Amino acid sequence: MRFIQEHDASRLLAAVEPLLVQHEAENNLLLGLLSRIADGEDMEASFGYGEKDGEIRTVFLHTKGERLILSHGLLWQEADAVRLVEFVQTLTPDLPGVIGPIVQAKQFAHAWQQLSGKQSELHMNQFIYQLNYVENTGKAKGEIQVARSADFILLRDWLIRFGKELGEKRTEEQADATIGRLISQQRMYIWKVDGQTVSMAGCSRESRNGIVINAVFTPQEHRQQGYAQALVGQLSAKLLQDGKHFCCLFTDANNDGPNKLYQRIGYKRVAESCAINFT
Repeated sequence: MRFIQEHDASRLLAAVEPLLVQHEAENNLLLGLLSRIADGEDMEASFGYGEKDGEIRTVFLHTKGERLILSHGLLWQEADAVRLVEFVQTLTPDLPGVIGPIVQAKQFAHAWQQLSGKQSELHMNQFIYQLNYVENTGKAKGEIQVARSADFILLRDWLIRFGKELGEKRTEEQADATIGRLISQQRMYIWKVDGQTVSMAGCSRESRNGIVINAVFTPQEHRQQGYAQALVGQLSAKLLQDGKHFCCLFTDANNDGPNKLYQRIGYKRVAESCAINFT
């Protein structure tokens, strides 16, 4: 396989989208970020594809400070992982990790370890879920509201706490940017009970037919009340009513609580993924 760097996100998206949407929910991370870059958002990204016999076989994307993203649904050989590592090292020698389908991500990590001398460690096994219709939002007390600027500090602090629970190194600056963007785009939602905010959830990374639910967090003191199920369920229903064909999300495969919660709402597992760190 031959790997090629693309410098125009719009051109790459036009070339690979028909292929990636065959596994659209699985490729939500790559498609969503590539769309945002194509729309003009500066992520200091590098991206490209691998081709063989004139056909695109895989797609990769790296944004500054984040793991390299590998596409789902496209197969390669172990030798191709070595070639991709050699190629990516010329673009991003200090790559912090990789995320993607389990086999390809592990092949890439092994090749990176061999060529760079760095160690690799599994950060998280993940499930990717897709929802086409909402089955059950529960009966929790309260109501869904769009987050406003007055909610910024609380939700920023919650996002930092959420990152710590997941073992992600999310800085206050990164949390500021994420929550600020979601609030300004009216894509951050909260669940309120008697005037008190008890849970949050966002939506972002649109693809042709789908949208991602993310930043779902309920503080420990408000858990086991059904608030997250109600919030995610009602938000998912709204997004479907607004015209999306499906919603999707990532979970920690080893955390039974959220996996059971999303399945109650109607989310179905469509793929497995893993995130690997290089140290």
